Amino acid sequence: MKKPEILSPAGSPEKARFAFAYGADAVYAAGENFGLRSSAGNFTNNELEKAVSEAKTLGKKIYVAANVFPYNSDIEPMKAYFDLLARIKPDAVILSDLGAMSVLKERAPRIPFHVSVQANNLNYREVLEWGRLGAKRIILARELPFEEIKKIRKEAPDMELEIFVHGSICMSFSGRCLLSNYMTGRDSNRGKCAQSCRWSYRLEEEKRPGEYMPVVEDNRGTYIFNSKDLCCAPVLERFIELGIDSFKIEGRMKSTHYAAVTAGVYSRIRDEYMKDPAGYRFNPVWYEELLKISHREYTNGLYFQGERINQDYTSSDYRASYKYCGYVKAHGDKNIYSVQLKATLKTGEYVEVLTSDYRIFEAKVTAVLNADNTEATHNKQFGTYTLKLDAPEVLPELSILRVKQQGK
Repeated sequence: MKKPEILSPAGSPEKARFAFAYGADAVYAAGENFGLRSSAGNFTNNELEKAVSEAKTLGKKIYVAANVFPYNSDIEPMKAYFDLLARIKPDAVILSDLGAMSVLKERAPRIPFHVSVQANNLNYREVLEWGRLGAKRIILARELPFEEIKKIRKEAPDMELEIFVHGSICMSFSGRCLLSNYMTGRDSNRGKCAQSCRWSYRLEEEKRPGEYMPVVEDNRGTYIFNSKDLCCAPVLERFIELGIDSFKIEGRMKSTHYAAVTAGVYSRIRDEYMKDPAGYRFNPVWYEELLKISHREYTNGLYFQGERINQDYTSSDYRASYKYCGYVKAHGDKNIYSVQLKATLKTGEYVEVLTSDYRIFEAKVTAVLNADNTEATHNKQFGTYTLKLDAPEVLPELSILRVKQQGK
């Protein structure tokens, strides 16, 4: 039985570092152009080169997303970008378009390419044809039921297959959506999606302006297009048994907390199953961990036909049972730490600590200090602070600090 890869989102170098530290085998990232998440922060050319080098040092992999649908005006800039990739040598480039594939083959023929989910990969003949054209891996459409994936695996035994196992789901077929483009002029197929499907909608009759009618039984409106988030943690072993090569986590725009927890949970589920397939039972503690990060209501998507309702008609808001407060940058003397704060922390608060080897324990904040060692009573300008923490053990670098949300 092959050991599947855990592939994490890296919207920035910081998120890549956390994903690797907490258990990801590979990350996917984008440069400043040609990725489908233009507002994710992404990597400068120098950052991308450094990230590729660091991944190789760690024995990890990095795949570069260049999966926009390019227009004629994009071809020359794409040539220059692929020249850069030929020099820095990422482990693969993720593409959606035949034209982009031809440019990559011309400018960087030694770099393998993966075919993006955006290409609507639905059947084994398509998978085999992409393989004939030189693709190393196919990222299967999220609309595929489990039995269809099983058929593809059987008919294309030598092709690497990747599926999404966690994160946001697009309401449109393989992400090919025009809502954002039509309503805001922001092209979702070129990295600028406004997430129009997450907005609240109501009906208005032509001759009754101002009289709004709910689409379903909710007079505040309905999030009729709003999908739940994908979570395959409880059923991951079924895909391991099937022989899927890579488990992909969506979320390049999510936090370092999200990158760390998802990489940690999915890598540990995989490892627990691989150790003892016959005796494996899903541990609900891992699902509880996934509730601690920012998410919408979870679903196993369209993989299994028993679950039909994949939309959340009440709200598109994110929820989390814990608030992410920051992470440890360095340990000083005794109980003193340099901490990158992402939310307000006050003296006297208790935090839950999560370490990169997935130990969880409680610590008390005994002081929050500015750079000049004065007490930071209003630390709402998030940044680096000195924290004194009363904890049962020393907190390693990249340990995450989080606080339980009231009533959750």
